[in-house]
Amino acid sequence: MKAQGLEPVLPLNPLPYLSDWLFEIGPSAPAGMGDAAIDFRHMAAWTRIMGVDLTPWEARTLRRLSRAYVNQREDARKPACIEPRLKADQVAAQKRVDDQFTAMVKAFAARKKV
Repeated sequence: MKAQGLEPVLPLNPLPYLSDWLFEIGPSAPAGMGDAAIDFRHMAAWTRIMGVDLTPWEARTLRRLSRAYVNQREDARKPACIEPRLKADQVAAQKRVDDQFTAMVKAFAARKKV
């Protein structure tokens, strides 16, 4: 992407310490044949080692972030997965598709009249 001169559209991160903590703990945990969201046991072990007191809100948020990470990583394996940076611009993408479809229908209708 950078080779093409494109910069990714990243979401705002108003609480960067939470994403830092997520990657310190590990964004996912091994589970069976794949990975799963981190659980409270992993968070508890990390808090004891690091000396961090998580609030309930922070613990729930870390779990939600971990779940989103695992889900996106799984979805990314599918050929039809939309890049996360493109999801932010779905309205513009939908307009482009609508415009292309409209142009195609008009071209087909014009060809039929001839």
